[in-house]
Amino acid sequence: MSIEHNFISSTSQQRLADNIFDEDDKALWEELGDLDLGEIVNGLKGDIILMQSSNQKSNTLQSIIGIFLQSTHTPQKVINMLSRMGVSVSVDAINAAVLSLSAQSHHAIHALGRTLLASYAYDNFDVDLKKTVHTVSESEETLIHLTSGLLFPLQHGITHEDLQCSMILWEKSPLNLQLNPSTAMVKGGWKDLLQLHLDSLNAAGLSHKDRFNSWKMLSNLINYGPLYFCQFKDQLDDPETVNYIPVIKTPILVACAMHLSNSTVSGNISSVVELLRQGGIEDPDEIDDPDMLDMSEYVVLFHGDLGSGECLQAAQQ
Repeated sequence: MSIEHNFISSTSQQRLADNIFDEDDKALWEELGDLDLGEIVNGLKGDIILMQSSNQKSNTLQSIIGIFLQSTHTPQKVINMLSRMGVSVSVDAINAAVLSLSAQSHHAIHALGRTLLASYAYDNFDVDLKKTVHTVSESEETLIHLTSGLLFPLQHGITHEDLQCSMILWEKSPLNLQLNPSTAMVKGGWKDLLQLHLDSLNAAGLSHKDRFNSWKMLSNLINYGPLYFCQFKDQLDDPETVNYIPVIKTPILVACAMHLSNSTVSGNISSVVELLRQGGIEDPDEIDDPDMLDMSEYVVLFHGDLGSGECLQAAQQ
């Protein structure tokens, strides 16, 4: 323990001091010297257990460990033993925490879906429910096909008006039996994408690509070239931005897993309907809810793999 921990403490402290900490932090680490991080962690765990024994509300670490034990299907006898030792919370507390987190997640998903500014993503996953006691006559299939789903808000200033184009798309859709040929959408190819953002030339006759290549060459020359060019580092500006999209942290909400297989057309339809239901969107003619929104005029974005796209296209046809 001492050899391993001393090695970890010395190397990790030196790496942190060199790459992360400022001068004051480096001086502090040098003054402290080589510490046994394992003993510090063990001491903190002991203090946390003592705090929990005197104050039942001081159980942050125990709650995290309890949720982890629940997620790994730890037997209840083991959890009860760890709870009596002060390492984890009790089984009842874990179940109450899971129910509370599930209710909070449900309300958050419902609130996001009702804004009609949410995007959905789903995919399939398999679970093998192996039995602990096997019999000779056992022939039941243990592999279960399920579907997982995610919701995330549309960012970058997207409004309801941007998504209120369902009727326009339907009027131009080839699936519309009353389609007017004059308004039909012309199917394009990959070359048409090149016309979306045309590249303009500057006074020197350089395109955006040429100007970036020029900046990249200067950057490599200053940062990795001969030492003579390091003196020009302050004169090198940031590369030119083209149609800059700001980086935004997008929150992800996990939907409840669905006992559906999206390998079929009907399974994909059921997955879409169930995800919309979890998002609080259903048919207003079938649900007695005055707050139910009519989404017939809006577009809802769904993300999936190639098989899901083919199944949904087949469902539309």
